[in-house]
Amino acid sequence: MTFDILIVLMFLGAVTAYLVSKADLKAGAYATVLFSLGALVLLLLGRGEIGSEFTILFMGFEVTTIGWYFSGVMVLVYAMTAFFNSYWMDKMIYPGSYNFLYLFSLGGTVGLFFAKDLITLFIFWEIVVWSSTFIVPMGKSRRAAVVYYTISTIGSMATLYGIMLLHRISGTLDIQGAFAPLKNDPVLATVIFFIFIMAGLTKIGIFPFHIWLPLAHGSAPHTFSPVLSGGLVKMGAFIAYMSVGILPAYEAFKGSLTVMGIPIQIYALMILGAVSIVLGTLMAIKQDDAKKLIAYSSVANGGYILIGILLMDQLAFAGSMMHLFNHAIASAAAFLAIAVVAHRTGTTKISELGGMIHRMPLTYLTYLIAIISLAGIPPMGGFVSKWLIIQGLADQGLMFMALAAFFGSIGSFLYVFRPLAAVFLGQLAPRHEELASAPLLMKIPMTILMVLILFFGVLPGWILGIIGQIQVAAGIEPVMMSGNSILAVNGVLNTLNVFMVFGFGFLIALVIFMLMQKSRRVGLMDTYTSAEFIYTPELYHYGSAFYAPFERLYARHPSVEDFLMALAYKGHEAGLMVNALFFSHKPGVTVFWITVIVAVVTLGGVGL
Repeated sequence: MTFDILIVLMFLGAVTAYLVSKADLKAGAYATVLFSLGALVLLLLGRGEIGSEFTILFMGFEVTTIGWYFSGVMVLVYAMTAFFNSYWMDKMIYPGSYNFLYLFSLGGTVGLFFAKDLITLFIFWEIVVWSSTFIVPMGKSRRAAVVYYTISTIGSMATLYGIMLLHRISGTLDIQGAFAPLKNDPVLATVIFFIFIMAGLTKIGIFPFHIWLPLAHGSAPHTFSPVLSGGLVKMGAFIAYMSVGILPAYEAFKGSLTVMGIPIQIYALMILGAVSIVLGTLMAIKQDDAKKLIAYSSVANGGYILIGILLMDQLAFAGSMMHLFNHAIASAAAFLAIAVVAHRTGTTKISELGGMIHRMPLTYLTYLIAIISLAGIPPMGGFVSKWLIIQGLADQGLMFMALAAFFGSIGSFLYVFRPLAAVFLGQLAPRHEELASAPLLMKIPMTILMVLILFFGVLPGWILGIIGQIQVAAGIEPVMMSGNSILAVNGVLNTLNVFMVFGFGFLIALVIFMLMQKSRRVGLMDTYTSAEFIYTPELYHYGSAFYAPFERLYARHPSVEDFLMALAYKGHEAGLMVNALFFSHKPGVTVFWITVIVAVVTLGGVGL
């Protein structure tokens, strides 16, 4: 069997990488590259084994199409990010542990997607949670790890309770068998649905559980942020699929109240997805840290994925599955581009950067293509998946959801342009004049991801064919295609024609650029300043308060983070009070409680 070798290989690889790191840090980092690439090769070679089952120790596994698809997304992101690991070994406190946990978490994700029973699912879920929890504080902040673990624990405890409840109801731990009885019991189905979807919401970062994303993504090591955003949040999408696809929710909720033909239980969660799209977009616009900006973009894109999965229809579901892949590779590429900038400059602050295109042209191109895809602009892959989701929403008459999705796409134009203009374009600071471009090992994964983003935007047929198999297994009619055209109720999308139109426009612009008179390059201080004295060339750089007029429109918005922080502060105060009352070393407190106890006993005796 290919897949049992794959899972065992990852855990053996984790131990090997740790031991090798003790001898040579660089060699340990290269081990993560070799083992993750090996996992990718094994996964691709093992596609013919879909439908098979195997066991490792007491744990049961089943190779399904959707499990293979999710694993492919995850392993690809891990493999591409691993190329960057060697450049951060000297910056980490525990580099050997990082290499171990990196592959250990990868093994956990693969095992989770192939789990046949609920106990195996929970074991591998916890492997991923714990290993990633220990990696996050290796970056900037331990507080980020605490928030990340706290939110993850909510999902873990919800999953564990749901497993125990399912076993009590069905008498089995087999995933398919445990969910089957719920289709005839809408009350229990509703309870189980919300319990399991809770785990999905916490991991994918849907409002109001989104607060860990900007903290963890912004604080984690630069080599792990792409994995968090492009990979691990997709575990939440997998649990969301289980909650509506395997449950099966629509069949169980037939007699429930409906909104626009959607059961109220599912529609309520779709609203959370729509809120996440709007909130993530607005918060991304105002970020000055490039990593936090991409993290809030992940919140918005998680909303797209959740809505499409919950709708479980022909177009939107296919769009969400494709967007899951497109977002994974695009966010990974964007994070890797920012990691290159951070590696050379030591910062990810947008207002402290500028002109990186002059020193890092390939990194600029990587970020440009990635961010275009995240914004859903043709001819990149993100455009195809967002088009499918919006088509599905419009076809179902869900105009509120479609409006939120459209707002997210339009708003994303703003936040994608900010780092593009302020980090890569604009003036190059004098302190960055001598910067070198990205090392060769960093250029390899960025180039591969760029090609994949463009390829699946122009020729999405292969990936939609795999998604079609997932749809058939879930009882959904696959997306219909005719050549390179995707057929929908409200229109037809020929991705190759779109690419040719954009390519023709690019050629015209290139010809005009080549024929027109070239501009003369001058020094930063060689300009007329309207009688104003220029102290430093940095004053010309327009990076901070980039969208200040627009941001003022929602500057006083309610904040979930502030509410939770206030709640945590009150909890801390209550803890201090309890500690002062019951665990004080002061004699006066001891005397007080002795007096209270004697009085209670005495009065109790009198009452009797």
